[in-house]
Amino acid sequence: MHDIEFHVIIDGAYPRVPYAGNRKSNYVDLPNTLYDRAHGQRVLEDQLETIVALEGLGYDGAVFSEQHNGPIGLHGNSLVAASWAAARTTRLRIGAWGPILNSYTTPVKMAEEIAVVDTLSRGRLSIALPMGHGMQHHSLGYMNPATVRRRFREGHDLLIKAMTEPGPFEWNGEFFQIPYVNVWPQPLQEPHPPIILPGGGSQETLELAARNRYTYLPVLNPRQGFLRNVQRFRDLCENEGYELQPSQVAASIYVHVAETDRQARLEAEAHDLWAFQNFYLSAEHDNFPPGYVSPQSLRGILSGGYRSTPMNELGWDELAAEHWAVAGSPETVASFLRESLEEAGAGKLLVFANSGVKPRWLAMKSLTLFAEEVIPRLRQGGTPRWKTEPHRGYDTLAEFGARRPDDVPRAAVRLDGEHLVDAQTAHIEELRRPLSDHPSSTGVHA
Repeated sequence: MHDIEFHVIIDGAYPRVPYAGNRKSNYVDLPNTLYDRAHGQRVLEDQLETIVALEGLGYDGAVFSEQHNGPIGLHGNSLVAASWAAARTTRLRIGAWGPILNSYTTPVKMAEEIAVVDTLSRGRLSIALPMGHGMQHHSLGYMNPATVRRRFREGHDLLIKAMTEPGPFEWNGEFFQIPYVNVWPQPLQEPHPPIILPGGGSQETLELAARNRYTYLPVLNPRQGFLRNVQRFRDLCENEGYELQPSQVAASIYVHVAETDRQARLEAEAHDLWAFQNFYLSAEHDNFPPGYVSPQSLRGILSGGYRSTPMNELGWDELAAEHWAVAGSPETVASFLRESLEEAGAGKLLVFANSGVKPRWLAMKSLTLFAEEVIPRLRQGGTPRWKTEPHRGYDTLAEFGARRPDDVPRAAVRLDGEHLVDAQTAHIEELRRPLSDHPSSTGVHA
């Protein structure tokens, strides 16, 4: 079996809401008067403390899923959540999955935010760039669904160029006109943090992922639709002149591990069904407002089975049959995942560990059993990827001193109209001499 990465995804759900089946959905227009601040704080803190525990358990990464204007996700900015996690962990890879490119007035702002979080995390950030559901475009208020695809493509190209090419440079496009693109700082990872494209099966998303060798995550596809979309992705990669790698395919599954199969189902069933009956129920015109996808892409999405069955009508056995969920003993879960991931050729697994209603102690029980009893069955030695990856950045001032280059401009200041001197040493009289006298004053201009 090929090497698998194990990431835990946090949706940020607020569970104390009316049952979605009694209204059109819990997206967009559910009144925020139903939000209780104490419960909201508890939800966020539980999720973030779970993230901190993952590093000690040996998971490869944690993922924050960004949502807007509703209880489905309380992480309205996944990069903010990622920065918090970066401060509380040291090696765990941190995924900000859902900075919605079209929600930014300029991709340059997103490039700046990505660069800061990547630097503060010492190169542990990964980014997902979803189009965002149609309801996200309604709720944020200033995106035209009919142009989001074109705007996304241009925004993507500008984002990547801003993170990878020297600035300043000028950008004159259909949607963005920026005379000086000049991002400071630059991301610590080169050329940029890893990028994942989640999608329901649209041709545009698959082509973009293949062209740029990104990881593709099929979202809410039933099993056969998932496999068809992966095959489409594989074919597109071959058209680009290379062979699809397992690391470019991700799968997301609700997973719960307990001592026995029966106990696992008792512990997981109500919690996971709550998610499918309350998270994923939304009107079709909210999912796909007019113009949101091209006719070709809509055919691809529907042929892949994206939301082909109303989510709230699925029972537990149907979820398991479609490989959307598994609950069982360590042996059962490991066997299920081995079959599922090998069939799909997936090298990344996103573990949905808590949809929002599962008590944290119960989620931690499952995550602990998964780490100790399942991961070693699927990965030789159980060693997380970050244990063998190069460590980016520095941890100590001694390392900084060894790594800093000499041929960088000094911080120059002119005192009393005299020569330029080094501002960082000018308080020492013996060192207050013209920078031209310093052999390492390269780049200083009068």
